[in-house]
Amino acid sequence: MASFKNFEELEIWQIAREINKAVLNIINSTKLKSDFMLKDQMSRASSSIMNNIAEGFGRGGTKEFIYFLSIARGSVNELISQVLQCIDNSYIESEYGTIIQNKLYSLNNQIAGFIKYLNQSKIKGSKFMNNNDNHKSQITDHNSIVKTTNAAAPLGAYPHARKVGDLLFLSGIGSRRASDNQIPGLKLDENGNILSYDIEAECHSVFANVKAVLEASGSSWEKIVDVTVFLTNMKADFPTYNKIYASYFKDVEACRTTVEIKSLPTPIAIELKVIATL
Repeated sequence: MASFKNFEELEIWQIAREINKAVLNIINSTKLKSDFMLKDQMSRASSSIMNNIAEGFGRGGTKEFIYFLSIARGSVNELISQVLQCIDNSYIESEYGTIIQNKLYSLNNQIAGFIKYLNQSKIKGSKFMNNNDNHKSQITDHNSIVKTTNAAAPLGAYPHARKVGDLLFLSGIGSRRASDNQIPGLKLDENGNILSYDIEAECHSVFANVKAVLEASGSSWEKIVDVTVFLTNMKADFPTYNKIYASYFKDVEACRTTVEIKSLPTPIAIELKVIATL
């Protein structure tokens, strides 16, 4: 890290950026744009590679950098699988898909090589210069708290998630987008009253936020064990939410509780409280 002034100078980040551009081109110019779930997953995975490299660099410590690079590698492999899905569904030509796959395989190897270099390097970053037992304890405590830029920022003094033993507890996760903090499909009048909202768009967005927090925590969607869902309009929204939920949790036998509440802190229509394993 000492030889780089910012994350933009890292070759692995530059390659990740080019791959992200290619994925966005696929999303916007092929039949994939009609497959809402897959295109959202691909957008998240490709962004996750870039963002985790950048976040790890900015943490100021080698151990944390390696941790975030490992998450980036996980997203690389996820994106390889998703590219294969695009080929299988004839969203893209196999030749083009192979080109992207090869770039991803190469990036995966480069990240692995960088991790090896960091593990062998004597440079430990500013946060680990005086690494005594007491400081190690502080690092462990810090790592139990999870915050990520890949999900909408918390509204108060709480993290996205917290690790306790082998369990991961997520704070209430809503449907605000991480990119602009907006609620997809929501229309408000000049006084901030809800004119209309899109429960389908909000469901996809909240699931994407949950997935982002899980990945930032070192967990994954398949490790969810319990979900509490809060809806502000059970009668109108339950059928749509339940159908979309089934598509995301098809192979995840997580326990679920769905309740109706009067309102949420922002004008969102759905929020999830999740417990997962690590």
